[in-house]
Amino acid sequence: MRRRVMRLDRKTIIITGAASGIGQARARRALEEGARVIGVDLNGGGMPDGVEPVIGDVTAAATIARAVETAGTIHGLGTIAGISRSGVAIDELSPEDWDQVFAVNVKACWQWLVGALPSMRAAGGGSVVMVASQLAFGGGRLNAAYIASKGAIVSLVKTAGFELAPDNVRVNAVAPGAIDTPMLNDGMSRAEDPAAARDYSRNRHAMKRFGQVDEIANGVVYLLSDEASFSTGSVITIDGGWTAA
Repeated sequence: MRRRVMRLDRKTIIITGAASGIGQARARRALEEGARVIGVDLNGGGMPDGVEPVIGDVTAAATIARAVETAGTIHGLGTIAGISRSGVAIDELSPEDWDQVFAVNVKACWQWLVGALPSMRAAGGGSVVMVASQLAFGGGRLNAAYIASKGAIVSLVKTAGFELAPDNVRVNAVAPGAIDTPMLNDGMSRAEDPAAARDYSRNRHAMKRFGQVDEIANGVVYLLSDEASFSTGSVITIDGGWTAA
């Protein structure tokens, strides 16, 4: 019987937010595809078996330095960690909450990219995958900081993908629709009518359902793999038809 080709065989991948949601699924899929995975999160309890954990704040320079040192040669980076402050009107959002969302969702992605670059350049190239959102292309209500941060990710990957192409460092993003994760459930719980909010969000997608974490992780695996060798500065929308509806 022919051995299945591992899409990330012998690659070392750093994944932030690896203890839950999309990051957890992404770490598990990377392991299944033969990668050595360095998982970064505030809590290591949810990381899949086989992940080498680095516990710490993803916005902290010390956390980035420890992960980079642990990895050694870096072939791929998935900046999956993110936060939201949904359910708050745009004129009621505090400056502190705005800054925290951008610190985790945007600035940290740039920090991790910069931190991984020397190793990727030394290895002859690499792949970086960030997480945007379908909301970056359509907008929404009561989630201004999160949506604006995901729009910034779209611009960041286009800029970084263009600038780093001569180094053979590819930078792309996935833009998920509403995915059945703890973040989604937490956001829905803050709605005035959580059940109605879930129904509205689910039915806003052409496929009339929420996405599953593995459906996003599969897209991230593709972008990290050599199968996506001609893709950089691009955003793959995996949104159940949200942007088409």
